[in-house]
Amino acid sequence: MTTEQPVKQTSILKGASSVSHESELDALKKQFKSLKAQKAEVARQFKTADPDSEEHSCLVEKMQAVSGKLKSLEAHIKSLRSKPRVVEDDQYKAPPFFLLADQSHYSGEFSIRELPAANWPEWEAYVATTPRAPLYLQRRWSDLVRRSFGHPTRVWVGMTPDGEILGGVPLTFFQSRLFGRFAVATPYVNYGGVLTPYWNVARALFERLQTVAMQENLSHIEVRSMQPGLWPNSSEKKVSMVLPLPRTHEQLEDGLTAKVRAQSKKAEEHHPTVAFGGLELLDDFYRVFARNMRDLGTPVYAKSWFANVLSEPGLAATLVVVKVRERAVSAGFLLGHGPMLEIPWASTIKPANALNTNMWMYRKILDYAVSEGYEFFDFGRSTRGAGTYHFKKQWGAKPYEHHWYYITPDHSKPPELNPDNPKFRLMIALWKRMPVWLSRLVGPPIVKHLP
Repeated sequence: MTTEQPVKQTSILKGASSVSHESELDALKKQFKSLKAQKAEVARQFKTADPDSEEHSCLVEKMQAVSGKLKSLEAHIKSLRSKPRVVEDDQYKAPPFFLLADQSHYSGEFSIRELPAANWPEWEAYVATTPRAPLYLQRRWSDLVRRSFGHPTRVWVGMTPDGEILGGVPLTFFQSRLFGRFAVATPYVNYGGVLTPYWNVARALFERLQTVAMQENLSHIEVRSMQPGLWPNSSEKKVSMVLPLPRTHEQLEDGLTAKVRAQSKKAEEHHPTVAFGGLELLDDFYRVFARNMRDLGTPVYAKSWFANVLSEPGLAATLVVVKVRERAVSAGFLLGHGPMLEIPWASTIKPANALNTNMWMYRKILDYAVSEGYEFFDFGRSTRGAGTYHFKKQWGAKPYEHHWYYITPDHSKPPELNPDNPKFRLMIALWKRMPVWLSRLVGPPIVKHLP
């Protein structure tokens, strides 16, 4: 039996034309959203205007003008989406993970230092202007982690003598009696890590992190990345399963196998319903998620974590909930960034497995991703060969290898704070027997310390 090898990833310098294409689409979609808001405001004013008044006539003119702009803009967006992407080579078909350019090297003088909190806007600006910078390196994500879990984040940067940032890494610090003191870049998600286009700057940052581990008395530092070759001690157990998306729903349907189409449609005999939304769906999402986490023997996040992410301005966060007979049975949490839509959290309760609602939900999510103009769908992290790996692979998703680096003060092996650790088997077995209401009560204080 052969194991599919992860797809090789390409340089961040390729595919610039496609990025420009996506940027234009993003700008047009924002303009379209603004015009829809204007139209809604004009419609609201009609309620109080006298039909025979001059005000009413003005509102009619405004409505005709904004409707015309909307129609024209909608046609422009549709036309742009229908055009083939202009790419420099076929390799841009790889998803937009941040990767260093081949043999990149900064030839000038630089030093590695911790960035004072007062200078964080400089890091924000660097992340904002770096193509394909992961969402999770943004300061607002670090602020979300601190607000939700209480863990502070500090940033180390490579900087020139005149103050130009060449790259950096944000470290989130953890401390508890149960798991000790350590740091992660970046916790609770799959990737983030070091951001720089230069190999020598990246290596210098890693070397400084080893000093940080010693100075801060850390058991280890974990750096989650998609970039190979940055540090000797690494794990490549996990992959992201990513599906390139077509332009149309018809193309999406044609690209699925007959088996997948049949399995996803099988759920329709149970008349499921699907809803995409925000905080109004949080109770249903969390009910499914918490029960599934209990069944897996894993402590569940607090509901406030998801509420905070959904409420954060500027994040493209969306909940999806599938119901059968008015009962939520499958649910997912979606995050969009640039050309890719990701599902970091998804669950289905055990009794619904026989109903195929999980397959049906993912089919609806892919339709949603195509409708929103995304170019890639990230099914999330899996272990190669595991059940979730094969589930995602059947949709046509390809594996992209994770490189999680471990830095310890003495080059020793770091502790495994994950369900694969045999030390946690008894705890997992006991957790599966716990009432769901109790798991929701005692889970959050534990899982906050598990990145």
